[in-house]
Amino acid sequence: MDDQKQALFDWTLWFQWVLVTTVGWVLGWMLGTDVALVAAGPVIGMLQWVVLRQRIRQAGWWILATTLGWAAGWALVIGAISPEVEVMTGTALGALTGTFQWFVLQRQLRQAGWWIVTSALGWTAGLALLTGPLLVGAVAGAVTGITLELLLRYPSLMKTHE
Repeated sequence: MDDQKQALFDWTLWFQWVLVTTVGWVLGWMLGTDVALVAAGPVIGMLQWVVLRQRIRQAGWWILATTLGWAAGWALVIGAISPEVEVMTGTALGALTGTFQWFVLQRQLRQAGWWIVTSALGWTAGLALLTGPLLVGAVAGAVTGITLELLLRYPSLMKTHE
């Protein structure tokens, strides 16, 4: 019976992840400027931490990782890319934020490298679909939420040593 339960997708985790990622993005978007969107990183990180804190060790580092990755992504976008090029903006934000977050995940999850890929894909898809602030965060949250659920679901993929 436990094996059967373990095989089920954790929709609660996924929904929570989509919700907090969407809310974090919307709060940043409400500030109104591209530079102000940098503030979305810490907000997203704090809200995602609420979901992660009981699921991974040392989850507090998630907030710092998200903040630094998001700031690095926006620095690249503002300095080398145009924020109006949503596809490249999403890729830069997602890849850099995902890389910083990977440093937290890789200590505990063998397949954590997928996080970087899906973070880049999620934020690229979200910003490329830019039909409203809710959709951007929801798409990014949905894509990364699937990956998070899969990474956490399989204990055989978890690292057993610290």
